[in-house]
Amino acid sequence: MSNPAPKAGFSSLFVKRPVLAVVLNLLIIIAGAAAYLGVDIREMPNVDQPVLSVRTTYENAAPETVDTEVTAVLEDALSALEGVEAISSQSSFGSSRITLELSSSVDVNTASNEAREIVAGLSRQLPDDLEPEVSKNDADADPIIRVALYGTASLEDLSRLAEDRVATELGGIDGIATVEVAGTQEYEYLVRLNMIALTGRGLTVEDVSTALAQLDNSAALGTLESADQKLTLKLASEDVLVEDIASLRIDRNTRLSDVALVQLTAVDRTVFSRVNEQAAVAINVYRQSVANTLTISQDVAAALADLQLDMPDGVQMITTADDGIYVEQALDEVVSSILLAVVIVVLVLYAFLRSWRAVLIPALTIPVALIGTLAAIWMAGFSVNTITLLALVLATGMVVDDAIVVVENVVRKRQEGLGRYAAAAEGANEVFFAVISTTATLAAVFIPISFLPGQAGGIFLEFGFVLAFCVTISSFVALTLVPMLAAFLDPGRTGEPVTEGSEGDASLLGRGLLWLVDRALALPILVVALALCFGVFSISLYGSLNSALTPTEDRGAFMVRARAPSGVSSSFTDQQVQQIESMVAPYVESGEVAAVQSIVGLGGGASAFVIVKLADWAERDRSQEEIMAELNREFQAITGLTVFARSPNSLGIRGGGSGLTAAVTGTNPALLTAQAEKLVAAMQAQPALFSSAQLSEEAYVPEIEVTIDADLAREYGLTPSEIDATISAMTAGVEAAEVFLNGEEITVQVEPGGRPINDPADLNTVSLRGDTGSFLPLSSVAQFEQVAGLSRVSREEGNRAVAVQAALPSGVDMGEAAAALEELARDVLDEGVTLVFTGEAASLETAENGIYMVFGIAFVIVLLVLSAQFESLISAAVIMLAVPFGLGAAVLAIAVTGGSLNYYSQIGLVLLVGIMAKNGILIVEFANQLREAGATVDAAIRSAMRLRLRPVMMTMVSTVLGGVPLIAATGAGAEARIAVGWVIVGGLGFATVFTLFLTPVLYRILAPLAPVPGAPTRQLEQELAAA
Repeated sequence: MSNPAPKAGFSSLFVKRPVLAVVLNLLIIIAGAAAYLGVDIREMPNVDQPVLSVRTTYENAAPETVDTEVTAVLEDALSALEGVEAISSQSSFGSSRITLELSSSVDVNTASNEAREIVAGLSRQLPDDLEPEVSKNDADADPIIRVALYGTASLEDLSRLAEDRVATELGGIDGIATVEVAGTQEYEYLVRLNMIALTGRGLTVEDVSTALAQLDNSAALGTLESADQKLTLKLASEDVLVEDIASLRIDRNTRLSDVALVQLTAVDRTVFSRVNEQAAVAINVYRQSVANTLTISQDVAAALADLQLDMPDGVQMITTADDGIYVEQALDEVVSSILLAVVIVVLVLYAFLRSWRAVLIPALTIPVALIGTLAAIWMAGFSVNTITLLALVLATGMVVDDAIVVVENVVRKRQEGLGRYAAAAEGANEVFFAVISTTATLAAVFIPISFLPGQAGGIFLEFGFVLAFCVTISSFVALTLVPMLAAFLDPGRTGEPVTEGSEGDASLLGRGLLWLVDRALALPILVVALALCFGVFSISLYGSLNSALTPTEDRGAFMVRARAPSGVSSSFTDQQVQQIESMVAPYVESGEVAAVQSIVGLGGGASAFVIVKLADWAERDRSQEEIMAELNREFQAITGLTVFARSPNSLGIRGGGSGLTAAVTGTNPALLTAQAEKLVAAMQAQPALFSSAQLSEEAYVPEIEVTIDADLAREYGLTPSEIDATISAMTAGVEAAEVFLNGEEITVQVEPGGRPINDPADLNTVSLRGDTGSFLPLSSVAQFEQVAGLSRVSREEGNRAVAVQAALPSGVDMGEAAAALEELARDVLDEGVTLVFTGEAASLETAENGIYMVFGIAFVIVLLVLSAQFESLISAAVIMLAVPFGLGAAVLAIAVTGGSLNYYSQIGLVLLVGIMAKNGILIVEFANQLREAGATVDAAIRSAMRLRLRPVMMTMVSTVLGGVPLIAATGAGAEARIAVGWVIVGGLGFATVFTLFLTPVLYRILAPLAPVPGAPTRQLEQELAAA
C-alpha cells in the first residue's frame, strides 16, 4: 500500500528540522532555570492587603476620653487618605489604636508617609505631648516570630540584652515593621514624698516636679547647618546619682531630702513573661503588611544565631513561634509531591503503552513544562509559593496529556502503514486542532478569576495563570519536540507491544467500556434521566457542605488567649495563667509540645497569651486540631479566666482563628452595649451553633467620676487643669524627668508617700494650695462618684461598635454559624442597629458572593471559546453540558471525604471545569472530523469513542493518579493539598463516567441539530473553484 504524503502543517516543520525543535525546548528550560535564581519564594501569593496602624498613648486617660480627644480626631483626618477601604479603631485605657485597610493598588510606603503628614498636622487638635505612631502593619496582627530570652542572668540583664542588642539588631532587618519587647525589668529613681512634711512647708507635688525638671537633659537642642555639614546639638549626659537628686533645692529653705525619700528601685512590672515556666523576656517580631514572611524568618534566624554567639554564658534564646518554619516545610512538602507525581505519571504511561520508548516521549514534556513555567512566574511578577507549586503538582498529570494524544495518534498512523517520519508529521498535524483547543479551553477557564475581589482573586489568579501557562508550554512541546522524537524513536514500529489495543478495544477493559458505550447510545433517555437524577442529588448535597475560608491547618503552633475580669491586676492574671501552663506541662513531657511561652499583661492587666509550640510534624502522632480540642476541654475547668485556644490561617486574615467574630454598630452609643448583650444572650441560647458566645471585651469596668465645681475653684484661685494634675499625681504619680545613669536613660518618678490612695474617700483629704498660699481639701471643690464606664470604645467605619465573638462547636462551619447569627440579628436587634461581620466571617461573605460569579462567567467563556473553535454552538454545548455533572461528582467527593467548600477546594472545582471540557474535546473533535468525511452521526460518535478511548483514559488516569500525592499529603500545609486533591482525584474519577457515557449520548442527540462540520469551508472552496 502506498503511503500518502503528509499534509503540510506546524508539526511537519519540526520533523524536518529536529535541531530547531531541540534548541527551542532547551531555551525554555534555560529560561526557567535562570528565572529560578531571581524568583521570589514565599508562603502565599502576594495578596496581602496593605494595612496601616496608628497607635497613640494617652497616659491615664479613660477609654471614652481617649475616643473623644484622640481616636475620633485622628479617624476623621485619616479617612481622607487616598485608597482607604476600611477603617476601625479601639480606644482603651491610656491607648488608641486605629487600623486602616487600603486597596491593593496602594503603595504602603507612600500611604504611610502621607498618613504621617496628616498626623503631624493635627498636633494642635490633640492633647499636649501626644505622639501618634504610624506603622506599616495591622495593629491586630499576630507576630510572625516570637523569641524568648532566658537563663541564669538577672531579669535586669536579660532586659538590657533584649532591648539594646536583640531588638536593635532585628529591627534593622528589611520587612520588619516593629520589634516588641515585653516582660522586661526596668529601674527608676523613685521620689516618695512625705505629704505631711511637704504640706507643712507650704509646698505641693507640682513644686517638686518643677524642681526635678531641672535635671532633665533629654531636651532637643536642634542642629547647626553650614554649606558643607550639619551638626546635631545635644546635652552632655552626665550620670545623676541618688545624692544628686536628694540634694536638689525645691526652694531657698528646702531640699528634696527634707520632704522625700529618694531610691533607685525596680519598677513594678505590669507585663510578665515566662518560657517553659522559667522567667524570660519576650521579643515579638511583626512584619510589614506586604513583606515576605519566609525571607524575614531566614534573616531573623541568621541574626539570632550570630547574636547567640555573643551572649553571656548561661543566657539562651529560643524561638517559640516562627511562621517561616511552616512556610519552608510546606514548600518542601509540595516539591516532594511534585516529584512523586512525576514518578506516578510515568508509571501510568508505561502501564498503558507498555513501551519505554513510547513512555520516554511524553515523559520528557514534564521537565520542559514545569521548569519553563518558572520563567512565566518570574515574568508575571508572581512568586514560587504553596499555591503556584500546588498548580505544578496538578499540572504534572496534565502536561503529558497533549503528548499522549500526539504519540497515540502517531502510533495509529504508523500502524496504518505510514513511514515513521510521515506518521510523526501526519499524526501530530491531525490532532493539532484538538491540542490547541484543549489548551485554549483551560486558559479560558481562569480568565474570570481575575474578577474575584481581594485575596481570593489574587490566589486564584496565580494558580490559574501557572496552570494555564504550564499546559500551554506542554502543548508547544507536544507539537514540536514530541513529533520529532516520535520520528526518531519510532514508538509504533512493528513488533512493539504498544500496537496492541491501538484501536482501544483489544483489551478486556477496552472491550467492556465500548460495550457499555454502545448500550448507553442505545438507551439515551435512560442515560440522560440518570444524569439528571444525579444532578438533583448533587445540588442537594452541595447545600449541606460546610463552608470555610481554609481547611483547618496544622501550623505547628497555636495561641491560647486568656482574659481575666476587667480591672484586675497583672499579678492576679499571672497567677491564673499558671494553671494553663500546668495543664500544658504533660504535653511537654510527652514530647508533643516543644515549648510554652506565657505573656501576661501585654495589652492590659486582664489580658494574657500562652504560645504553644508543637513538636515537628514528623515527631508527633496527633494533629494540632486534636491537641487544641483536648486542651480546650481542659481549659473549661479554669475559674477566673476566659480561655480560648486559636490558630491563625495561612491567608493572614485579620482575626483569623478567633472563631465567629462580628460587631454591633450604630450611631447611639448608649444603646449598643445593651443590644450586643441581648444578641449574645440569644447566641448562648443556641449552644449547638455557638460555643462560648460573649462580648469580645467586658463591656463595663468600675470607674470614679470626678465632678469639679469650676466656679468655686476659681474663687480659690484654682483652675480645673491644676486640680486634674493634682489628682493624677496623687493616684498615678508624676514622671518628673529623664536622667542618665551608666549611659542609660532612667525616669525620675514622684509618688505620694503614706497610706496608699485606693478608695474614693482617700481622695477627699488630698490638699490643694489656693492663690493665698493656704491649703484646702480636694472635697471642697470636687465630688467623687463610683460609676460603670466602658472598658473599650470601638469603631467600625466611623460608627461606634461593640464586638461579639463565639467559638464554633465541632461539626459547625463558619458559613452556617454566620448565617444563623445574621438571622438572630434580624430578630433581636432594634432598628438603627446593624450587625457587621469581621475577621474570617467577613472574608467568607465576600468570597462566597464572588465564587458563584466566577463559575458562571467561566462556564460562559469556555462555551464561547469552544463555539469559536468548533464553529458550532451545538458541539460546544455537547462538551459543556457534561461539565455540571462533573462538578456534581466533585461535590460528592468532598462530601464523602468530610471536606468543606473553601478556597482550595474551589480552586479544584474551577480547574475541573477545564479538565472536563478538555476530555470532551478529544471525543467531539474526532467525531466531527469523521462526519466531515461523510460518516453519519451515529457512526461518527461510535468510531470516535473507539479511536479515542485509550487517549481519553490515559489522560484522565494520568491526571487523577498525578493528584494522588496531594490526598496522601502529610506535614506542613497538608490540609490545603488534600482539599484540592480530593476534588481532582475523587471528582475527576467520578466524572469519568460522564465523559465516557453522557458526552457520546449528548452528541448523538444534539449533533443532528447542527450542520455537517466544515460545510461553510466546502461551500467556499466550491464557489472559488467555479469562479
